[in-house]
Amino acid sequence: MTLGERIKELRKRNNLTQIDLAKEMEVTKGTVSTWETNRRRPSFETLDALASLFNVNMAYLLGSSNNDTSAGQSEEERDDAALSQVEEDLTEYALKYARLDQYGRNAVEAIIQAIIQAEYNRCRVEKTLLNAADYKCSVQIRR
Repeated sequence: MTLGERIKELRKRNNLTQIDLAKEMEVTKGTVSTWETNRRRPSFETLDALASLFNVNMAYLLGSSNNDTSAGQSEEERDDAALSQVEEDLTEYALKYARLDQYGRNAVEAIIQAIIQAEYNRCRVEKTLLNAADYKCSVQIRR
């Protein structure tokens, strides 16, 4: 079952309309519709809020488990779900970036560099930077 199908199933199981869910999540009905049709994915924070609202675990919400019991996720499970979402988001962004012309790529790179540097500096000052050795990353883009 896809994430969108799961959201729709849980919404209906809880007798909510798309409008009801939209109000609860402070988004538009159209946003809920895009989630349910898999045209867009909610952010990790929104996924977490949906799991709490429907009282299910994240694996069930994401469609990777049929066990909907919300026994409370461990910190490691939450981190794994967050990293999985980051991986999916970055893959989508990389594919879109790859299709840009040089002007578009230059614009995107300038914005990203400025934001990353500012946030990196903020985290360094606040001493909230995570250990780089705990992460590995690999991106491949193929035609």
